[in-house]
Amino acid sequence: MMKTAVASLVWALCTIGILPAIWAQATETYTVPDGTRIQVRLETTLNSKTHRSGDRFTAKVAEAIMIGGKEVIPAGTTVEGRVAEVKNAGRVKGRSEMNLSYERLIFPNGVSETIVASLADLDETQKEEVDRKEGTIRGESSRKRDAAEVAGGAAAGAGIGAIAGGGKGSAIGAGVGGLIGLADSMRRKGKEIEIPAGTRQVIRLERPLSVSTTK
Repeated sequence: MMKTAVASLVWALCTIGILPAIWAQATETYTVPDGTRIQVRLETTLNSKTHRSGDRFTAKVAEAIMIGGKEVIPAGTTVEGRVAEVKNAGRVKGRSEMNLSYERLIFPNGVSETIVASLADLDETQKEEVDRKEGTIRGESSRKRDAAEVAGGAAAGAGIGAIAGGGKGSAIGAGVGGLIGLADSMRRKGKEIEIPAGTRQVIRLERPLSVSTTK
């Protein structure tokens, strides 16, 4: 009997437009513009050697986003994403790559919103580089290390050559030593990307986001 009376009252309020007006007054919609940068902390360790395209990961919003003095994306909001593309480190040009896609926000109240966002920056303690235009993470370059090894091999070869055959032997030894160092650096792969859980990231919205909040 009571349930029937409540249902009838709700129906009557909806019919005359009172209840929808109450609901409209109870919520307000804010637009978070594209280009907005959101600081998050990764909850999943990412590695270019073990992760594959399609693997899921999560992060947490570290600093709330405010629009018009209203907190529209609270700290603690979950960010869900996936590994869009990954390339393992190879020989010679041994830079690994990883592209991350950020796809959904899950607010503390359980409401979720679809987003389109990309990686804009990484914690400065990470040695990986970020292509801010594409959102691609690139592993640490091996060029400096390889150049040092080639130079070291040349110096060692020159020293041995000088002992064996004077100035001419020094030049030959340097050339041989440099080639050995180059060949050794080419046999090894570059470093893989590894971003541990807890790492600070900055993501950038690629499309505006509408968020409804209570007044």
